[in-house]
Amino acid sequence: MSTMLLVHGAFQGGWVWSETAAALAQRGHTVHRPTLSGCGYLHHGFRNGYDLNTYIQDISNYIQFEGLDDFTLVAHSYSGMICGAVASRTPHLINRVIYVDALLPETNRSFVDIAGEGFRHMLEAHKTKGGRIMPWPLQVFGVPDEKADWFRTRLCDFPESAFSTPFPGEFDPTAVPAAYITCEKTPSPFIRAMAGKAERYGWHLSTLDSGHCSMTSHPQELAAMLDEIARMELPASANAA
Repeated sequence: MSTMLLVHGAFQGGWVWSETAAALAQRGHTVHRPTLSGCGYLHHGFRNGYDLNTYIQDISNYIQFEGLDDFTLVAHSYSGMICGAVASRTPHLINRVIYVDALLPETNRSFVDIAGEGFRHMLEAHKTKGGRIMPWPLQVFGVPDEKADWFRTRLCDFPESAFSTPFPGEFDPTAVPAAYITCEKTPSPFIRAMAGKAERYGWHLSTLDSGHCSMTSHPQELAAMLDEIARMELPASANAA
């Protein structure tokens, strides 16, 4: 069985992985689900100036202090930017990266640069005081009604600068063997487009019949898919285009 490091997306925290992490543990995996600075139970520590580099350092520090090695790195949504950087910097520590409906980085481009004008307008509409962005409407996350209150009450503002910070340096899609899980009911067109990019990289591609936050709406199904991919012999990507 493998060690898995699950990294949450914007506005969330390690809490979002709770059911999927439990299902993975039942399958024998060792699971870590850190919370990024200013998010989840750390929301009281939110500071202006947090950005993509802050979160890359969060995960890099977690790996170092927990002594993780030969592990599976799992990215969801925004954290594709974080995990792409971590994998490019420390490929010797990671045996594979699994991107779950995640944005895939591009060299020296920010999240908003990659997502496009529609997302830029959405960002403007959700700005609040102190350089913060309010969480998106629940339908963007694809959370079922029975979990809506549980999910909504745990969301926190996220720093605008996290979306505008360019990816630091070169993104190397060949650094670590990778796989991509695309969620069929995701409403965001720029996220849906990432599956095609993953295919061009030559990554293993799987499809899940869920909304964007499959770890909330379909935790068991996502765990089964992560377990399956963790057991695969993934080919090293040969394509960087």
